[in-house]
Amino acid sequence: MAFNPRAISTALASMAFICGVSVAQAGDGKASGPDPISEGAAVYATFHSDVSNVRNKPLASASDIETTLNNLGGQNPDKLSSGWLAYSAMIAAQDPEYREAVRDIASFYGEDSLRLGLRNDIRYARTLSGGTGAVTSALGATQADRRRLEGAGAYVKEQAYSLQGTSWAKARVANTQGLINGMRTTAISGRPVRGEINTAFGGSDIDAVLSKAAGNSTESLWDGVTTAAGAVNFPDLSLGYSGRDARIRAGKEPIADKIATLAAYRVLGAEDMPASEMRTALKERSTKNCLNMAQLNLHQCVAAAHKQYEVPFCIGEHALTEVGTCIGDVTQ
Repeated sequence: MAFNPRAISTALASMAFICGVSVAQAGDGKASGPDPISEGAAVYATFHSDVSNVRNKPLASASDIETTLNNLGGQNPDKLSSGWLAYSAMIAAQDPEYREAVRDIASFYGEDSLRLGLRNDIRYARTLSGGTGAVTSALGATQADRRRLEGAGAYVKEQAYSLQGTSWAKARVANTQGLINGMRTTAISGRPVRGEINTAFGGSDIDAVLSKAAGNSTESLWDGVTTAAGAVNFPDLSLGYSGRDARIRAGKEPIADKIATLAAYRVLGAEDMPASEMRTALKERSTKNCLNMAQLNLHQCVAAAHKQYEVPFCIGEHALTEVGTCIGDVTQ
């Protein structure tokens, strides 16, 4: 692999001097525990399981509409944005060249020195050999997810028209404020992660699954995910072509840098990193703000609805399509 040891050593030493922190200090406070990247990705996976439910089962009652509204509209924007970042990082971490670069530098200079560079310069991780390729692979998966959400949104919005001839769907929405309050209550903590999904993403074989299945196809991984006997089954999309044609949108480079940084933490072992360091790495303001606006738009749309059949349009437009735009805006 190609990297310049002298340049990297100088850069790390400079950052340590500027910040007044010694390389030896960077490793203080490490404690093994749950992997926050796997846990975050499980939040994103649970969201997509809710999307699968609405794609696979037409809305057949006012109760179906309310359940779907609460599930998709009850996302916590902070947790969902972090979950998308975490999942993207897990995809990026499968890139062989990038994994080798991270491990080689950690071995040559010490893991603490590498972590110091990751913490002090968000741009640093993507400059490592394979960094940009790893990120664009993850963004290929994001593009597929965006298409999935747009397709699901179109399907649900179509039901807003087809249900107009159904008697129950022509009834008035009895309590729009109650629906909005229900979403707000759920969103405080966010949708609970499904147990089997949490188990799958915390398993030792998840990296092997993702190295074959995601970022290597025009299809979304989540289109083929099934659950049977309490276990999550992933599709094999390895025969598709790579998603490396994805390009980072101008002005969105900091998000790409975040993905590369998190992928490096994943390679190093995120469960061994200080919790405060990981919380900071998993925060991304612009995607969170976009998801928050999508949620507010959903609330306003529901508030303006009079008939039951009008609510699916709100779900399709703001809880699905607009969410897809938020995560997909990083690519062009």
